Amino acid sequence: MNITMNSSYKLNNNYNNLNNSRQNRQKAQSFTGISSMYDRFCNQVGVHVCRPIFNNQVIGKLGYLLRNSENAIKHFLAVGSAITSGMYVKQTLSNKDMDKDRKKTLAANQTFTFVISTIMAYTLDSKIKNWWKKKHEQYLKLSPEGSAVWDGMTKKNAEIAEKNKSLPKELQRQKWSIDDYIDKFGKNHVMDEEALTKLKMRSKGFGALRSILVFGFIYRFFVPLAVVKPTNWICNWYLENKKKNAAANPAESADKA
Repeated sequence: MNITMNSSYKLNNNYNNLNNSRQNRQKAQSFTGISSMYDRFCNQVGVHVCRPIFNNQVIGKLGYLLRNSENAIKHFLAVGSAITSGMYVKQTLSNKDMDKDRKKTLAANQTFTFVISTIMAYTLDSKIKNWWKKKHEQYLKLSPEGSAVWDGMTKKNAEIAEKNKSLPKELQRQKWSIDDYIDKFGKNHVMDEEALTKLKMRSKGFGALRSILVFGFIYRFFVPLAVVKPTNWICNWYLENKKKNAAANPAESADKA
């Protein structure tokens, strides 16, 4: 009786292990298939969408002009928004189902919205720059490597500031940003190459995050709520008044047409 129970237990246990192994293998294959499809999708987007937009002379010249920018990501976000807004304006002006006045007014509205939102994004990004720098410092100093690098940059910048006092303005040296300092002197503080690479990625990612959050907030959240609706109201108000004036003065409207 005991032998039968043990044999049954072993058979059931082997069956369960085999079944679990098969299910895990099916899940892994399923996940691998989804991952592979996602990789192919991203590759196609990169080849057929991103490459034509960014692999051209205009973007190349822009990249060259911004090569020394402290945070070039915000400029590229603005360029991306300009491209998107330009496409909307072009689509509006070429819309055959819309009357001439509404097309012009809507296109002006779209252009005005882009200009206002871009000014707001650059302004807000500049306003929180110093506050974000303090958060950047706190973030990096969570690790010993980051703390050592930040303290090294602070010391180097203090030396530069002291030397600049005795130099004319045109000969004064610019202070180091944390990302440039890590690239140049990071090995003096972090001996482990893998740890240094991770530190570079963390620092640059945190620096870019500021502009991504600010421009994303302005372009995608604040502007649709605070700018688009008022400008649409002004647009409709203008068209309604123009129609009323045209109805009240048909001869004058005919002359303008």
